[in-house]
Amino acid sequence: MHDAMSRPRILISYFFGSDMIPLGASCARSFASLGFEVECFNSQVESRVEVWFLRRLNRLLKAFGLKSMAIGETLRFGKVNHKKIMLREAVRRFRPHWVLVIRAHQFVDRPFVEELKSRYDVEKVIGWRVDGPKDCPDLIEDAAIYDRYFCIHRHGYDPQRDRIHFLPVFGVDPELYPPPPQDRSRRYSHDIVFVGGSNPRRRAIVSQLLDLPIELYGGWLLKRNRFNLALRRRVKGKGIWGPELVELYHSSRIVLNISAWDPAEFSGLNLRVFDVPATGAFLLTDYSPELEDYYTIGKDIECFRSVAELRAKLRYYLEHPAEREAIAHSGYQRSLKLPTVTERVKAMIEAVTRETGEAPSFTGRVVR
Repeated sequence: MHDAMSRPRILISYFFGSDMIPLGASCARSFASLGFEVECFNSQVESRVEVWFLRRLNRLLKAFGLKSMAIGETLRFGKVNHKKIMLREAVRRFRPHWVLVIRAHQFVDRPFVEELKSRYDVEKVIGWRVDGPKDCPDLIEDAAIYDRYFCIHRHGYDPQRDRIHFLPVFGVDPELYPPPPQDRSRRYSHDIVFVGGSNPRRRAIVSQLLDLPIELYGGWLLKRNRFNLALRRRVKGKGIWGPELVELYHSSRIVLNISAWDPAEFSGLNLRVFDVPATGAFLLTDYSPELEDYYTIGKDIECFRSVAELRAKLRYYLEHPAEREAIAHSGYQRSLKLPTVTERVKAMIEAVTRETGEAPSFTGRVVR
């Protein structure tokens, strides 16, 4: 049972690690700053049997055309069951009042949520879908699993009917970004960098830029790219994180952002839109109407609407450092006034408690 006088406790399930998206760690710091005790569960945890045996076995079966076989799915040490067991153990040990699941988890279903609530006194199981609008075909079904559900975009659901609350993921975390260097002109060792994974839209755009000095960091060395030698030569690393990522931004003349989806067609912005200006770097990103809620285009950041415009602006800003630096400086100053991750977390807490019309029973008040 929960102690009525104890601080509120929340367990956050997401990616946690030095080589993973820092959103989970940022949220954990934010909840802690608001008076919560926080436990972090790495949803990427896998059993050794899954990693070293089952995964290889399934690849071998697929090579022989047995694509429908998934050995190990029903076994205790299979990927889904192992993660469910580990999360259940984390909840049993920590006894949180709330469990926050960031991003859809295959191993979280309705019976599992009900078990956490009935067996371990969890009061709320909350979901926050941070996938892009084209990566959420099961959005409405997923939302029905949780007590409260948040989504970073507005596409494909009715907020009232489906009980989905719009909550953008992008927010500045000052812990991640020290102030930019005072004199950056002597530090540049990269012209154009793109940090992010490969997908069809990004490949289509990047493939038209390979005559420019662009560097790629992320999962681009895929089988589908194995014959594109010009693209592969542009790949400088599988991934870059933490201080190394900040240093890359500091030492790059242009940081390019290409959304995984077409932001002119679907709502939602990705994390780079806030991250890059917060480091003092110059951001050139694909245009979305939502950007104008946060930035003055052409003053704080630059945008493109077509590959032709992108090529022209890449060339222009490489050749006009004074204009580029003025925009980067203005973008950094603007980032100091943008919403923070803590403000996003506050909005989540308020939305969860507002639904019942009263504060959580474990605190008697919302910590603000």
